[in-house]
Amino acid sequence: MAVALAAICMVTNALAADAVAPAAASALPAYAPVKAQVCSDCKINVPAGMIPQRGVVLSNGSFATPVGYWEMVDIDQRKMTRFITQLNASTHKLDVVQSRTVPLSDGDVAAVIELANAVWRFPQKLPAEQATDVVWGVDLFDGAVARKEFGVGQVQGDGANLKAALAQIWQRLAR
Repeated sequence: MAVALAAICMVTNALAADAVAPAAASALPAYAPVKAQVCSDCKINVPAGMIPQRGVVLSNGSFATPVGYWEMVDIDQRKMTRFITQLNASTHKLDVVQSRTVPLSDGDVAAVIELANAVWRFPQKLPAEQATDVVWGVDLFDGAVARKEFGVGQVQGDGANLKAALAQIWQRLAR
């Protein structure tokens, strides 16, 4: 009798959890409802395996080193990965040499979506503060549609806001 009661409680709790899960997911803001500066055939330089179906990839590097620093948010998997790449001299491709992934809360995902949506709908190229020795990239993905931004210097505006938010999330979660 106790075993049967425990089994019924487990099934009831599982069904209740399933009923709540879609409600939590629907509480997130819509991702990329408005898109500007979309590219359908842009060259994506993000290493294989680090491109989310829906999400964001930020990159930073320098002309003085073959090392790149990246942040990826996968909205569907609700995770953030920071990784470091190095240019492979023989293949001329980027190899991931270090990575770490942390799970994101609904609040973190909602914040990233809001900031990514601001970049998606920005009608011009993202502004940058000029500097001669550093480069940046902001790549947004929504299925087969992408927005690719890059430049020399430091990204400004909505791109800088997104970068700052990801840095804050990472600092809080990756202790």
